[in-house]
Amino acid sequence: MPNPTRQHLAEKFSDLSWFQNTKPDLQKELLSLPEDFDAFLEDLAGRPVEINELDVLSLQKIGFGHFLIFLVFEVRSTLTNQVFTYEYTSWKTGSRPGAKGIIFLEKEGKVTHFLVSRSHSFSTATENYEAIGGLYLHPFENRLENLPKKLEQEICFHLGVDTLKFTKIINLGLSHPDLGMSNNTSLLFAAFVDISEAPIGIKKDFRATHKPVGFELEILPIAQFKPFLQKTNDNYFLSAAARIMTSQEIDFESHL
Repeated sequence: MPNPTRQHLAEKFSDLSWFQNTKPDLQKELLSLPEDFDAFLEDLAGRPVEINELDVLSLQKIGFGHFLIFLVFEVRSTLTNQVFTYEYTSWKTGSRPGAKGIIFLEKEGKVTHFLVSRSHSFSTATENYEAIGGLYLHPFENRLENLPKKLEQEICFHLGVDTLKFTKIINLGLSHPDLGMSNNTSLLFAAFVDISEAPIGIKKDFRATHKPVGFELEILPIAQFKPFLQKTNDNYFLSAAARIMTSQEIDFESHL
C-alpha cells in the first residue's frame, strides 16, 4: 500500500522549482527516507524557493544518520547572479525537536534547588552541564509529556517519591542554538516541583546501582544558580536562564 503521507508530500514537492530541477535519483532518495523523517520532509516542503537574496535552484546532495539529515543545495545570488552551493542540517523530527529547560524544586512556595544534567557529549567529546529535556519532550499544561523515563526515574530516586508532580510549567518561548547551519528551533521551559511533602528531602549521593547510562543528575542549591551560569556552556540552559530572570511570571530574585 502506498504511504498516504508520502503521496501528499510528493505532491507538495512536485510544485517546487528546486525539486523539479533535482536529478530523479535524488528526488527518489528524498521521498524514500525512513518514515520517522516525515516531520523533516514537511518542513522542507514548506520552505520558500527564494530566501532573502538567494534563489534555491536544486538539491545536490543528501546525507543522513539516525537523528540528523544534511542537505546541499545549488543556489544563485540575485545580486551577483553567482551560482554556488549552500547547506543546512535538520533533526529528523523537523525544525522543532522537543524542548529543553530548567527544573526547580520548591518547598512551601520557596525555590530551594535547581536540576542540571552532567553528561559526555559525543559531538564535542567533552563533559558538559546541560538543561533538562529530550527530543520528543513537550510541556503541556502542568506536565512534561515524553520526559525521558530514565531521567524521571533518577529525579524521583533523589526525591524519594514515586512520581513527579509539577506545580507549574512556564513556556519560555523558542531558541535557535545555531542559526548559521541548522533550522533547529527548540522550546524552552521552566518547571517547578513541590518537594514540601517529599518523605526524605533530597538524596545527595548518586546511585551505586542502576545508575542511568550517559548522564548524572545534579541537584544544586538555588544560591548557586547565578555562579552556575558562568560554568555552563549549554545554549539552552543559558537561554532559559535569561528568559527566567527577565520573565514577568517569575519573581526570581526573591528566591535567591
